[in-house]
Amino acid sequence: MSYVEFGTQGSDAHGLNVSKQIQPAVQASAAGKAIIVGEHAVVYGARAVAMPVSNLRMAISLTRTDKKDRSGRPQVRMLIGGRPANAHLQGVVEDAFDVLGISPFAIDIEGHSTVMVGAGLGSSASLCVVVLKAIAAAAGKTLATSELANFGNQLERRFHGNPSGLDTAAVATEQVIAFRKGERPEILRVKSPTGVNQWRFALIDSGIRSSTLSMIQVAAPYFQNSQHGEAHVAAFDRLAQQVIAGLGTGDQNQVADGMKEAGHRLDEAGVVSEPLRHLIKQSLAVGCVAAKPTGAGGGGCILALLDQSDADLQLTKLKERLSGTYVCAVELS
Repeated sequence: MSYVEFGTQGSDAHGLNVSKQIQPAVQASAAGKAIIVGEHAVVYGARAVAMPVSNLRMAISLTRTDKKDRSGRPQVRMLIGGRPANAHLQGVVEDAFDVLGISPFAIDIEGHSTVMVGAGLGSSASLCVVVLKAIAAAAGKTLATSELANFGNQLERRFHGNPSGLDTAAVATEQVIAFRKGERPEILRVKSPTGVNQWRFALIDSGIRSSTLSMIQVAAPYFQNSQHGEAHVAAFDRLAQQVIAGLGTGDQNQVADGMKEAGHRLDEAGVVSEPLRHLIKQSLAVGCVAAKPTGAGGGGCILALLDQSDADLQLTKLKERLSGTYVCAVELS
């Protein structure tokens, strides 16, 4: 691969070697994401609909240095939440230089995140995207959104093997998108329901974590079954179109019906655990019009669609009923 060179030495007017000036810190951040409909099915070709969770973010500060490691290579120092990053996370930085076509330079990275890890909110996608943003900015390189999503998906293979690209597309665009594997994401037109300024959801964390890859394996027979698999994929594709239409016209019932059926089908696929069912039941009991897992399932979060006419009261009731459980309001306009 060809590289763009940064941090090399030059000569002054007297022929003496001088190092390039160290750049000031670069700040970058990336949002989390939530899937409204289409998790698992997107792997098999169905459309999915995802939205950014802009109030949950991964942020980093990147400073270029001139430090070398013991072998003489540019040193990468990475702290996340005040703790040294493990080799797996450090590898994301190495991969980022590679996909960007930039010769590695020494950097210090300090990051923190409010995107819960393993909760189905795209924490690995957020990390990949924010690292790409920061390194590109430090190198004076501008990335188009499509490049950011594509490169981010390449980096996310370190976490998920062969990801669909949905998570990094949602994180890179920070807009509501419809997504089909192998195609460019479609940014959706969203109309708020009558009488309100935005769609309002709640994310509720079960506190349980499960492996994305293991949940994909659990759900695979539902979508790959020779007798019904194609029909199941087609059903999720239909539900995505239903949700797209409802978001575009401000039809709360249409979105709610699509989410509810998607949740039932995920249950049939075997990725809805009893703790998630409990959270869904509690959400519906306070008046939410739909609730379903978001992400791989097993653990992680559910996404509840609040009744737009009574959202504040429902959020209050959720926090009272689920005392000690993390409940996060999400707005979409």
